[in-house]
Amino acid sequence: MRINEFIQIFPFRASNLAWLFGAGSSVSAGLPTAYDLVWDFKRRIYSAEQGYELRLFDNLSDSGLRNQIQNYFDGKQDYPEKDSTDEYSFYFKKAFVSPSSRREYIESLLSGVKLSYGHKIIGALMKLGYAPLIFTTNFDKAFENAAIEFFKKSEGWFCADLDNAESGLKYFQSNNSPLIVKLHGDFYSERLKNTDEELQSQDSKLRSILSGSSLNKGLAVMGYSGRDNSIMEALKEGLNKMNPYPHGIFWFIRTGEKPLQNVVEFLDDAKKKGVETNLIEIETFDTAWGDFIKGISSIPDDIRDKLNENYYRFENRPLPSTGTKLPLLRLNALEIKKFPATARIFKCDIGGLKEVKSKIKEKEANIVAIRKRTGVIGFGSDSEFKRVFGDNKEMDVFNIPDIHLRYDDSLLKNLLVEALSKAICNKLELKYTYRRSQHIVLINPKRKDSDDYMNLSNVIGGVFGSVPNSKLKWAAGVIFSIQYKLNKAHLMLSPTIIVTKPMEREEAKLIAPFVKEKMAIWYNNKYNLILDAWLSILFGKEQHLNISLFNNEEGINAHFRIYKQTNYTKFS
Repeated sequence: MRINEFIQIFPFRASNLAWLFGAGSSVSAGLPTAYDLVWDFKRRIYSAEQGYELRLFDNLSDSGLRNQIQNYFDGKQDYPEKDSTDEYSFYFKKAFVSPSSRREYIESLLSGVKLSYGHKIIGALMKLGYAPLIFTTNFDKAFENAAIEFFKKSEGWFCADLDNAESGLKYFQSNNSPLIVKLHGDFYSERLKNTDEELQSQDSKLRSILSGSSLNKGLAVMGYSGRDNSIMEALKEGLNKMNPYPHGIFWFIRTGEKPLQNVVEFLDDAKKKGVETNLIEIETFDTAWGDFIKGISSIPDDIRDKLNENYYRFENRPLPSTGTKLPLLRLNALEIKKFPATARIFKCDIGGLKEVKSKIKEKEANIVAIRKRTGVIGFGSDSEFKRVFGDNKEMDVFNIPDIHLRYDDSLLKNLLVEALSKAICNKLELKYTYRRSQHIVLINPKRKDSDDYMNLSNVIGGVFGSVPNSKLKWAAGVIFSIQYKLNKAHLMLSPTIIVTKPMEREEAKLIAPFVKEKMAIWYNNKYNLILDAWLSILFGKEQHLNISLFNNEEGINAHFRIYKQTNYTKFS
């Protein structure tokens, strides 16, 4: 099912749905996901056991660091496999042995929590009767705070956790609503625990509400990976009821992601029981709920005004006075003076983002595109869009508001970064690759001896070569991303080293140490020279770069204008 189809039925199903939210629903509120937490646990354990400073592994977006850490654990016996459902509990217990230390860790995470737009919408829908039953595996109080925001008091709704499970069960059995059920308790609970043994022994009363809701409610799941066996067992137990989940199951995942195997098995089991099951792709928690509420026409004006009062307002405080104190800090940001304001939208029946990318690759098409609810959006000639996605389809112009550049997880921003990266590669004979959600521009191995690369080669000791004792090749590259700050778009350049994908497990273990050793001395003066070398490759002697994705203007092209000058700052 597509999200637009869910939006159409949501107003009629809402009062008969129970929602289950996981850590992914709190990302916009400032909390890490379960995946992020697992890697934080791993880096803490690895640093402690190997005697490294923890700060050396702060940047877990670096695949080289993650591989280095994972290779260490892969060499140990009786450790869970990477990405298995046992990782969270296993590494949490290893990283924080005592319940008190786990409590302190969770408390530190919650210190920066804020109410997101999606949470505010849910609070409003609780007030209006569209969200009668909410389950959450999160420690934070986002859903309680959302309820308070609109109820203005603790009456008229109830929150059940490990300390008042009996009362919560009675509230549920009396058909009262709205009800929030905290399946893991929160850090205020005296009995807060979060290891595998403890997750397995969660309070049976709270889980009985989850499984019991399958008798007369449908189930909608968002931001939850399915890693906790105790939660999944409760959901599966619900399938054993007579006519389970009568209003369907709707499992939401981020665009481009795949559900875990136990989630797939649960949905398959439900389908065999005759339950309507749907896997629905969304961009983010906030954008999804922003779309859901658009389908409800009966939102009172005062609530709608309350929801919108801060949604389009972005904090842009006046800058402090010009700094005068050294050191002088150089930033890796280049101002983008011009970027596309429109793209082509092609309305067709293709699946999600994965299917769009697969179709483009299969047809060897000269277009760049993403999948949104409204259609396929991208750049390229109209004839190419028709050749790839079928003729006789509706086409239109899609506006790209600046607001999308503010969100790190925006598909539209991702589209622009890909278009810019490929435009630069086409013009300068560089190579493009996309790895682990990063757009990377690489030197062209066929031109490794080019004078264009001389400065970069002198600074880092070559731009292309072999990883010792392997068949692996490495190349100098730079990661492209876009950040929108102070009402301006900036291209962020992050020089890196990229290694070809290993064919054997033993080769994989060589990558992280090689990359780490290669980049270990990239600090201050060295990094400054590397950045200058890349600017020389990208701009030559010009002070700005005018570039287009395609050489012709058939259809909708992507045009960019970027300034070469990086920004500097001093301390005030």
